[in-house]
Amino acid sequence: MSISALLALMLLAGPARAEDQAQPAGSVEVKEYYDKAFTYYVDGDYPKAIEYWNMVLRADPKQTTAKNMIEEARGKMAGSAVEIKGSFMRLVNRGQYSDALIKLEELLATDPTNPYYTRTQARLRAVSAAAPARRASAAWNAAAEGISAWLGEEEDLPFAYDALRYASELAPADKAFPRLVAELEKESPQLRLNDTKPANIPILEHKKELALHQIYDSKFYLAVKELEEVLRLEPDDITSLKRIGSAYLQLKDYRRARAAWQKALKLSPEDEQLPEYLKALDSMREEKETKGQPKR
Repeated sequence: MSISALLALMLLAGPARAEDQAQPAGSVEVKEYYDKAFTYYVDGDYPKAIEYWNMVLRADPKQTTAKNMIEEARGKMAGSAVEIKGSFMRLVNRGQYSDALIKLEELLATDPTNPYYTRTQARLRAVSAAAPARRASAAWNAAAEGISAWLGEEEDLPFAYDALRYASELAPADKAFPRLVAELEKESPQLRLNDTKPANIPILEHKKELALHQIYDSKFYLAVKELEEVLRLEPDDITSLKRIGSAYLQLKDYRRARAAWQKALKLSPEDEQLPEYLKALDSMREEKETKGQPKR
């Protein structure tokens, strides 16, 4: 690579700050790490470049250039790891946890210090130790949703916690679920500390009751979030469909309100309230259309 190209590469990291220029004691060592990192980067050996930029940061955490170049190198590696990452996530979503752990090793080979990969490796080891693969049951359907939320790049630990506890309620004899709940509590103690569920109330009943109070308190977005989680675990729950329809109505999201109530009515055609709800929606739509018409 030419000197001009290398200068352009360094500009990608952003202008050097005063902290980068005023290097601490041991600056000769830091400079050597930088030189090696850029050499590996130019040669396309991004994991090795990241390794040396991390050595820079261990010597001086204020080195902004090193931080920026690590992100730059990870961006380069992301393209080559797309196919492997897609395969990994498919294995996770299918519940093939031991196979996913093996595939994750391939991802780690492309970027050994990636925080998502290293974090997920520890979690996936715990999951595969409890259950190498999901089993065919309603409880494992719920557990698989929770595990995906736990292992996903956009993690949702509260949902994972609720899903695994629900799985444990459905199959109390299955020892895998309490083990996984315990692992989550160990990793994130706040889950247990922040939990408001009474001991004798099933988790989904608690979430539905919580959503009802949120609707009464006009906290409609919170109610929708709570009920969406219930429906993710039990898509045909009539009470949740009715309540989420009411929350959507208050948010003036009439399309989603109608969809929720229509689904509930299809599942429970004998329900006397749902036709009234849908009729009221039709009246609101007609009134809105009438108001929108030009006066003659």
